Amino acid sequence: MLYARAITLRNCGRFTVIASDFGSDYRTHTHVTSEALYASLTRGATWRPRTIDLKDDPADFTLAYDVAAMPTWFLPGTFVADGVPRLPDAHLDRSAFNVVNELYPSTSKIYVFKKGSLTEKDRPYHVPTYGTIQTVKTDRRLTTWAFSPKRALLEDFSEGQTFVLGKKRTMFQIVTLSEIAGSKIVRGRFTSPFIQVTLEDVCKFASYEILAATMRYLILRGEPRDEEICHRFDIVSGTLYVPEWYLRRSLLLE
Repeated sequence: MLYARAITLRNCGRFTVIASDFGSDYRTHTHVTSEALYASLTRGATWRPRTIDLKDDPADFTLAYDVAAMPTWFLPGTFVADGVPRLPDAHLDRSAFNVVNELYPSTSKIYVFKKGSLTEKDRPYHVPTYGTIQTVKTDRRLTTWAFSPKRALLEDFSEGQTFVLGKKRTMFQIVTLSEIAGSKIVRGRFTSPFIQVTLEDVCKFASYEILAATMRYLILRGEPRDEEICHRFDIVSGTLYVPEWYLRRSLLLE
């Protein structure tokens, strides 16, 4: 038996996760990955401190977090406006920045202490001096679903709880929670919700809609190519069908 509940959060500050850089015009994602939600909504309880080797660091989330010790997982969080999981420009804003060296005002030079003396150097070419950063405006709604084989882990969530998300540590607050629903195992070709998958997983779908794509993952929903086993969750606001292979892999279930 698996359990699930829908969670809606609001961002209490401006939120940004850099999606792309056109010159110095930084764009932001309007979704949050499943991994980021796990790290945040579990408050990093299963984090494994380790030395990171930037030259050879495997991108395996389970090396950084012990998901099996706290078997909870989340659908990728999507900001929703008017019922659509895509934010129009009215919900986004841009802030201008201008990098000025704090030691001595300049945008073309940097100053470093070397062997006790101040040394002037040219600014690194890869550091922008000015530009814009796109952000999600405050008080927007982020929706996700939490899953776990342990009902108590989902009961720990309550309205008003606050968490931090993103590298800028933006505060998010739970505003609504659904009831907890148990799963029913069904077989068929049911359209999935937006889930976070690898490129290799795309072949499992006959048709799909892509919400976001990066070099590491796709966020999509779609109809499977063949009949498959799904977990069905029924709550007042609707029914959710989630492929068993996705949940078993995410929750590290045998």
